[in-house]
Amino acid sequence: CQSKAPTIILVISVVTLFAFLPLPAVSKTKSLIILSEKVFQESSSHLDWQTQRSKRIKTEKEVQLYLQTLNHGEHDDWRLPTKQELYDIFSIFDLKLNGEVKVQLEGNYWLADDKGQPYVGAWKIGDQCGPSRSFSRAKAGVIRAVRP
Repeated sequence: CQSKAPTIILVISVVTLFAFLPLPAVSKTKSLIILSEKVFQESSSHLDWQTQRSKRIKTEKEVQLYLQTLNHGEHDDWRLPTKQELYDIFSIFDLKLNGEVKVQLEGNYWLADDKGQPYVGAWKIGDQCGPSRSFSRAKAGVIRAVRP
């Protein structure tokens, strides 16, 4: 039977080392800025996000109608976010870098795949020890549109 002391000392050393290192650069650069009552911006990507989500939407036709209506306003380039863009926003909130922006995040969202096709999914908090999220598909959800 080998002693566990070297392993324990190594783990303590690594944990202590990371405690004194700065947070990763990504966490320093990502933050949210309020642009108006209806829009906030993610500062590193410069993507504008709707503050309010839509009501629950069940069909792709309803998604298209929602975006068409939204695009008849001040801007005409609102779209569905990608899975990664939504994950990035969730990460900012998970790391408490959202500043003054307070929005409801949890739930199923309409997203655009790499071909622009809409689908529904959710980033749910994982059951691991640390902060983690897992993605799952769904049948209906809300829209929080993004631009450009």
